[in-house]
Amino acid sequence: MIGKKLKRSTARLFSFGSVLLLLGLYTVLSERQQQLHPGDRTIPTWSQLWTGLEYLVEQPQEQEEQAELDLLAAALGEAALADAEKEPRNLLSDRILWEASCSTLSRLLGGLATGLVGGVLLGVLMGCFLKIDAAVSPIMYFASRIIPTAAMPIFFKLAGIEMEMYVTMIAFGSMPIVTLTVSQIVQEFPDELRYKAYTLGASHLEVILTSIFPYILPKVLDLAILMIGPALVYLIAAEQIVAGEGFGYRIRVLTKATRFEVVYPLIVILTLYASILTAALRLMQKKLCPWYKLGGR
Repeated sequence: MIGKKLKRSTARLFSFGSVLLLLGLYTVLSERQQQLHPGDRTIPTWSQLWTGLEYLVEQPQEQEEQAELDLLAAALGEAALADAEKEPRNLLSDRILWEASCSTLSRLLGGLATGLVGGVLLGVLMGCFLKIDAAVSPIMYFASRIIPTAAMPIFFKLAGIEMEMYVTMIAFGSMPIVTLTVSQIVQEFPDELRYKAYTLGASHLEVILTSIFPYILPKVLDLAILMIGPALVYLIAAEQIVAGEGFGYRIRVLTKATRFEVVYPLIVILTLYASILTAALRLMQKKLCPWYKLGGR
């Protein structure tokens, strides 16, 4: 029957089986590629992937450092090479994974936080006061149709290529959608609850803080989870073009060097970071809004 629920054990069996099938297919494909083209790293074997992971987390050897600096110079010029050689080293800064994680995650979290906070504040105002909605919604609708990756040259020119540019681009890409969605959610707030709050003597601000905000909070967290994917697309695209550190930069440089045994682990680790952030938001939603989706799965 369509929509019939599965037992938990059956669902886990199918999930586990699909993962095993995917891993098995990759193993066969990588071994076949090695037989056809020995030493090829386009579809690396598991041993090659392990070597690539070690390269990310261990202290680089001198020859690896020099090869990386050569690639940096080829990509960004001799000035970047000189800057890289002058940078102070410490226990963690030499680890590629640590450097990429710090750069990319700080940009992602900064941009998402800015876009969400700005979008929620403006969306609540638009949903509560329809004159503001009439004035701002056409602008937000138009802005939501602009593709941030297509407008990257404008961001580079106006905000430079430092942290501010990445935060601005992610916020610009997420804020219009958040604003319009939150505005719609606020306008769906039940009239009887609003009237009851006013009857009890609440002011406009008290109605927003004690009634409307708790109503929209779980849906805002759902929206935050949905915005992680688009925000990563904007960020990685920008890092591949102008950054000198981060996941996007490393993927570009290592792809140019045909080191796919390192590129694949980078992609998987970036996906794990997104999954951890999603799980954290889900946990926050469960703790702050225990009534939400009470009858769900």
